[in-house]
Amino acid sequence: MITGLDHVHIMCKDLEKSVQYFAGFFGGKVETRTELRGFPMVRMLVQGIHVNLHQTDSKAAPLETGKAIPGLDHIGFLVKGLEKEVEDLKKKGGRFSVDFTQGPGGVKFAFLDGPDGIRIELIERP
Repeated sequence: MITGLDHVHIMCKDLEKSVQYFAGFFGGKVETRTELRGFPMVRMLVQGIHVNLHQTDSKAAPLETGKAIPGLDHIGFLVKGLEKEVEDLKKKGGRFSVDFTQGPGGVKFAFLDGPDGIRIELIERP
């Protein structure tokens, strides 16, 4: 069951410029700085919404190469009972590019293939 929006994940050509943009225009506050898939990432809280800003250097289209390009990477919905949710969506014809995965810190997630190449992350936090 989806319980809310967890985050929006944006791939950036210039990470610090994006951090300054969301801080300056919308009052965003940096929560964490980390690295993901070999590139720096900043998690910000922007007016109650988590925005993940993730550096990329890829210029190729994501559907052609599987690599991220600047722009919206995915929308992450917070769920309760991820395994059941994945099972139910598969029964409805849902296709997953990343099946049920156990992440660091007890986080569980899966990526559903949405329309027009949009990736939808279903994430369960401990």
